[in-house]
Amino acid sequence: MKHLGLLLTLLIFYPFYVYGQYKEIACDKYGQIYTLINDSTIIYNTKKGKKLEIKLNQIYFTGGEDELKEYLRNGYYKSGASDDYGYRAFFFMLFNSELKIKEVRSVVLPLSQFTKSRKKRIKQYIKGLKCTKFKWIKKTGQKWYAYCFSFVTD
Repeated sequence: MKHLGLLLTLLIFYPFYVYGQYKEIACDKYGQIYTLINDSTIIYNTKKGKKLEIKLNQIYFTGGEDELKEYLRNGYYKSGASDDYGYRAFFFMLFNSELKIKEVRSVVLPLSQFTKSRKKRIKQYIKGLKCTKFKWIKKTGQKWYAYCFSFVTD
């Protein structure tokens, strides 16, 4: 009976735990970046608070995601503080119908470890992402596109 009570408690509180982690990943200083509607659609919240319904997986980087990560590491990583070590960075990009980059947002987890040197490095990566114009291919025609990816920095 004791185990049944524990199981029921876990079943009740686990979704809140998962939501808390998900919400942390999807938030930056402008608020929540996106809300998942289903497996293929999100509501993207712009920095200015506009809500855009976007079908996912309709845009990709020429050469694939691995090439995008290498492009960032090779071209935009400049060594930071000696105490800086690898961490996971999440990037969210919003494109219009002409594949012009409208905004790039980022999150570093855990948020409490978002140090000054890491902020500088993320700014370098965002600068690099903004320079990827003409390196994106769309699969279908739609008004807005979103591209999300993460990687562990060097």
